[in-house]
Parts: sequence; structure tokens; C-alpha cells
Amino acid sequence: MMVKSGNITILFLTMFLLAPMTPIIQADTVISSESIELTSVGNFDDPNQWEITSTSGFSNDPADYTIGMIADNELSFTHNRPSNFETQNSWASSSVTGSNYSLGAPDTYYTWSKGPDISVDGFSYPGLYDKEIENVSLVLHFEIPEILYQDTVQILLQGNGPDKLVREFAHTSSGIFRMNNPLVIELDDLQDWSWNKIVNSQITIDYVSIGTNDDSEVRVDSVGIRVKYHMPWYSFENIKANHDANIEKLPIIDFSPYDGEKEGLDIESCGLTPNGGNESYWNFEVDVPYGQELGRIHVYGTGNYSIGVIPEGIEGDFSPKQSGDLIDNPTEKQFVRIQIFDGCIEAARVDVNDPRLIVNGKISGSTNGLSSASNLRFAIGEYLIETVPMESGEFSFNSPIGHAFPLDNSESTIGIASRFQWSSDGNAETTVVHIEELAITGGFELEYDYSPTCQNIANLEMTEDEGGFLMSLPCNDDITPRSGLMIQTSSSNNDIIRVDSLYSAEQDLNFIELQTVNDASGEVKITVEVFDGELSEDNKWTGVFTVNVAPISDAPVIENIPSISYMDLGDTLNIPMNVYDVDSEDIVITTSKSWALIDENNHLILTPIDSGIHTVNIVANDGDNIVSENITIDVSAKSDLLVESITVRKNGVDISNGKHGDVVEIIAYIRNEGRGSANGIDVRCYVNEILIDTKRIDNLQPGSLVNTICDTALSGNDQDNEIRIFVDSTYSIEESNEDNNEKQILIFISSPSIDNNEESNVFISETLVMVLSLAIIVIGLVLVQLAPGKIKRPYDKRK
Repeated sequence: MMVKSGNITILFLTMFLLAPMTPIIQADTVISSESIELTSVGNFDDPNQWEITSTSGFSNDPADYTIGMIADNELSFTHNRPSNFETQNSWASSSVTGSNYSLGAPDTYYTWSKGPDISVDGFSYPGLYDKEIENVSLVLHFEIPEILYQDTVQILLQGNGPDKLVREFAHTSSGIFRMNNPLVIELDDLQDWSWNKIVNSQITIDYVSIGTNDDSEVRVDSVGIRVKYHMPWYSFENIKANHDANIEKLPIIDFSPYDGEKEGLDIESCGLTPNGGNESYWNFEVDVPYGQELGRIHVYGTGNYSIGVIPEGIEGDFSPKQSGDLIDNPTEKQFVRIQIFDGCIEAARVDVNDPRLIVNGKISGSTNGLSSASNLRFAIGEYLIETVPMESGEFSFNSPIGHAFPLDNSESTIGIASRFQWSSDGNAETTVVHIEELAITGGFELEYDYSPTCQNIANLEMTEDEGGFLMSLPCNDDITPRSGLMIQTSSSNNDIIRVDSLYSAEQDLNFIELQTVNDASGEVKITVEVFDGELSEDNKWTGVFTVNVAPISDAPVIENIPSISYMDLGDTLNIPMNVYDVDSEDIVITTSKSWALIDENNHLILTPIDSGIHTVNIVANDGDNIVSENITIDVSAKSDLLVESITVRKNGVDISNGKHGDVVEIIAYIRNEGRGSANGIDVRCYVNEILIDTKRIDNLQPGSLVNTICDTALSGNDQDNEIRIFVDSTYSIEESNEDNNEKQILIFISSPSIDNNEESNVFISETLVMVLSLAIIVIGLVLVQLAPGKIKRPYDKRK
């Protein structure tokens, strides 16, 4: 038997079974580990990462004096509390001048005077003498009913040193009426006030009369001293900033009730509960992640339990631990036993690297008015991590938080809250909490080198002499690209199947190449080993499948058949095929077209009868096997334009001789002898190589004959003149024969006669005279029209 060339089959197999994925915890090799930040929101560079809210007192209303913001890479809570003021009016209660109608609160009764003083005192502020004074004002209900022309009214402050003029009224433009709308005058610039000075103050209203007639009088209803003072007050406001942190790689190892080994315990909806046996234990093992340390152990649930931990390789009893305690020998594998006495245990956790919340900040401003209930709190989820008292200065802490991460791997909420509770004397106060840095430590990332994973390959059926067989081998590796994977293949019988591998950069895919050995059949096992580039036995995928090669009788072979051939309609094409059969010499060859024949040399003889694209199917039959090949024949039908004849016609009669000046028709008969039609045919007429006319034929069907006529006047010289017709002179039409597009004939043309010349000259002379005469007449008429009009004498009418 012979090897069949060109019979390589490329097949991308889809019959694979997807191999199970290896869990990350079962990584083959850890390459490296590095510490990572679990959250970056502690840089406070993006205000959108935090939600800040505030409340006032026990209500849900926004705080009035507390705001939060993120700016300049810090989180700040600013509590800006204003002063709290109250005012108290004290009305005069006694008078040394007997002005009793001017005492007490305003009541419309008044004391009047046109000269004697009206003095009042007796101001009292019970219960306020320990309050801080803000300012002091005089409140005066009085009136001066008439205009003061020369008299004056003075208001004096007495009782605290020299008299002080508070206000003077003189030369008024009208009366002064302040009974209902009292006059309020600030006294802060007259006295450094204290409660004693206020109480000891005396107010005198003096009407100073000038001359014998008084301008008016002063009437006083009531005199008071108004004190504005700081009033102590009490309240609180809350503000908080929350961030929902989606931390993907928490440094924790959680154990659910379904993990480990249990004795005397039942799994309930809440977790593990004792089932009434003598002992109720929950045992599990904790492996240390590569390059890390175990931190603290945590147990979640209710009831009573005990925790025991012992490292691997240590003999003795379990070391007792409390939930939240650090584990001894943190770099060693640990064995944990939790004995449950009652209640229900939901889960257990061992954190890694003892994750901690680290915070740095400061409290600036004043905190004197804040009570001890004011503080700053930090929380992770539902767990309070740290409380910082509200005291001025810097603060920092480093607290473990391994227990605070959620058990359900949901988002971890980081909360920062502040309570500003004040009990102040009424003075304004500003307190600012600055959170400058917030970080969570303990995060780590391991880089693993996993074994390559490939799809399992199903067993394969092949046939003898099938040739090459290419199957895809989709493989993936966590580090090495497919182009870098090393594939080793082996065949259990190289005399039947040879196996190799290759990589396609275009498809980024590995392939297994199977090659049958000629005239060999049987069952072969193929082994494929895929390495990630290091040829490490730890990082290897192995697949084994069976190939069954069935025996087969060889079929005829048809060679040297082009996929497509081009030819013109009417031509014959000979294609020297090669048809053979290694198992038989009796081959019957047939074709699908009557005009496609096979000669004695197995040559394919093509004589198509129609233009267009034809598919010829060639069939070879050895009695057992039938093979066929297709060849596409593109048959073109071209036109063939020729000038069939040329005639010269004068006055409808063909002539062979002409005279100088004869006007004749040159008639060319154009025929299309080709198999295809021709469009846009140009026809040029030449006389002695001078182009005299060009004609166009829009369409000429195969076998059709048309004529074109070129008109011209003959110019003679008593010689034969050549008339030439050229069709398709630009060669724009593809023809089967481009050499028959021209034709020439000769015609004798006599020279012009002298008599004719003389007659022509006389005729020309007479004509010229007539034309010149006519031109002179026309010019004269034009000049008459363009000349100026006759000058007329003005009409002189006589009497």
C-alpha cells in the first residue's frame, strides 16, 4: 500500500469531559506571600466612600451644631456650639425723691417734673448673681410732650462712683413719646459691670429749666435695668460616619458546624447543640497559611463551652483558651477541641496575623463645656472596638478586630461615631475631632502555582490510512500561558499511531497530533502529560485515552485536479489528471458533464458549450470504494468584432472612383463573430490616415451585422486614396481575436479641374461684391440712427 498524501484531517474535538476544579485551599505550591491593605478608605481621599449623618438629642432631626466632612485627607467632626443667653429686666422698686408712680413695671401711671429730680433705685436679680454678665442696658418708659427750645432733660447713672451722663435731650424738634415703646440705652461703655454695681445703681431723670417759662415737662412711668447673661444649658448631639467595606480576602479561617469531627452533638438551625450524651466535643484542625501566623480563636454562640488548643508535634493536654485569646505557637498547625455543655454554638474562627484596627487622630479646640458622657467610638459591624474620651490632644489605638468580621462574608461596616454632650455655663465652644489615619492590618495575599488543568479526552475511533488527526487540548494554568505549557505525549504502539503535540499562536490553543501509520490497525493507548514549564511532578496534568484504528480498503486517488480553471467558450482544455488505486487497477472514471471526457491517459478533456461557472464532478470507482473530486470551470464568452466590408456611396450609388469635392458616404459593415455580446463599440473612419468621423454602436449581439456611415467630401490628387475603418480602436472590449478589428480599401480620386476653379472664382467675386454692398448699407443706417438731431431755432412769437 502507498501513503496517501494530502489526506491530513484537522479536527477540533468537542467530546471532552470537564475536569473538576481544584479548590484554592488545595493549591499545589505557594510561590510567595505579601502583606496587603485590607481597606484604603482610611486615607480619606474620597468623600464618596463615607456616609456621614447626625442627629440632635433624642430626635432624628439633623444636628444643629455638629457637622462632619472629609477634606485634606482626614475625617473631621466639628461641634460648634454658640453662646446661650437669657435677659432679665429689673424695675426700680424704691425712690429717694418719692417718685412712686415711676416704680415697678410700666402701668401708664407716671411721675412728672418741671425741675425737681426723679431718682429711682432698688434693682434686684434673685438667683442670677452667679451668672456671667454679657451686657447691661437701661430701659426707660417716659415722655417729653413739648418741644425743648432751651430747657434740657438729663438721664444720670449714679451709685457707683461719680455721676455718669447716660443721655441728654435738648433743642428737640418735637415732643418725645416713649411710653409704649421704651428707650433702651446700652450702659456697657459707662461701667465695668458686676451684679453688685447693678444692684447699687440709681437712675436720675433731671429736668433742667432755663429762664422763667418752662418749655415742657418730663413724665416717667417706669425705669428698669436689663441684664443679658450666659445661661447654662444641657443637651447632646450625635454624628457618625459609616463605610461599607467589601473586603474580599479577610485574614480569617472560619469553621461551620459541618466542618471537623463531632461527638455527642447535633446540628440544629442555630448551630451545634449537645444531644444529651456524656461528652460533647467538636474537633477541627487549623493549617497555617504560607508565611503567616495564626492569631486569636473566637467562638460564636450562646451557652457554656470550653476551648482547648494544642499545636502539632506537642505532647500533652489541650491548652485552655478563652474566646479572643491568642494561640500559642502561631506558626504551627493547631488542633482545636470545643466542649459544649449547653446552649448552641454557631461557628468558630481563627484569625490570621491578629488583624487590628489602627487609628491616629487628635481632638482640638475646647472641651470644657462637654460632659464625661461625650466620647468617640469605633466599630466594625455590630462590635464596638474602641472608645476614646473627648479630651483635647492626640489619641491613637491599636485594637484586635478578628472577631468583628461577619460570618456570612457580607460587607463589613466600619463605623466612627461621636457624641457631644454638653453641660456648659452658656459660653460658646468649638470642638473638632480629627481622624487622620485608619488602617486594618493582618491582610495577606498568597501567590499559588497550581497544576495545569485540561479537559479530559474521550476515546477515539480512527481508520487505517486516515492520516493526520489534530485534536484540541484546552488547558489552563494560573501562571504559565498556553504558549509556555510543556506537553509530553507517548503512544503504546508507534507502529500504529504516532503522537505529537503543537501550539497554535493564532488560536492560542494546544493540540495533540495523531498520525496513523500506513496499512496498520489496532488499539493504542495515548498518554498526555502537561507541565507548567518547570517539568515538576507536583505541577502536572495527566490524561490517558484509547485510539482504535480500524482496517480499511484503500480507495482510488484523484490527483492534479485544480480547484478552478478558466477557459474561453469554444476552446478545448486538457487537464492531465493522475488517477490511481493502490489496491486495484480496474478503475472506472466518470464525469457529471457530457462535454467533460476522459481519454485513454486519464486526461480530462473539457469542451464546454455554455459560458458561465460550471462544476464538474469526477468520480473514480474501484468496485469497493467511490471517490470524487470537483473542479470549477469558469467559461468566458467573448465577442470578436471585425470589419466585414467597406463601400463608398455617392447619391445612393456605390462608386469605385471619385472626383475632387464629391460628398460621399463611407459605409462599414461590422460583424460580431464571437460568443459574447459587445457594448459601447466605437468605429473610426480614416482617409489617408486622417480621422474624418467617429461612430458608436451601443450593442452588438453574437453573429449580428450592423453598418455605420461616415460622411465626408473627397479631396483628389489623381491617385488611389486609402479608406480605413478601425473598430474598437481603444481595445476597451475584451475579444477572442484582437487582430481583425481593421479593414482598408483604395479609391481613385481625380484632381480638381481649372474651369471649375475659374467659375468658382467668378462666383466668389460676385458674392463678395454683394456682401460688401449689403454691409455698407447696414453701416449707413446705423450711423443715421446714432447721429445727433437737427438744431432748431426757438420759436419767437411776434405780436
